[in-house]
Amino acid sequence: MYLQIVPMRFHGKALEQSQIRAAESVCGEVIVAHENSKAIGRYFDIARASAAGDGREQLLPALYDCRLSHMGHGGFVLSGLELIGSIVFAQNWWCRPADR
Repeated sequence: MYLQIVPMRFHGKALEQSQIRAAESVCGEVIVAHENSKAIGRYFDIARASAAGDGREQLLPALYDCRLSHMGHGGFVLSGLELIGSIVFAQNWWCRPADR
């Protein structure tokens, strides 16, 4: 699904609503799949945002153990964990429909 995506946290800390609304969105193909994470060593539902949907150019760090936490008429929020280096942080993606 081609979406506008705005990360709602920075290194696990929630951003203010004004910061989220003002943030530049990333437009890309979002795919959620149940995969084995070699980095963490178990299976997760993992969301990935890529430029062309082929998974080659990742636009954001993958969202591990993702779940749909909110859905409304203006979009939805995926919540999960992102791995930056060897540290795991909480992360939310605000996702809205995008034009191609």
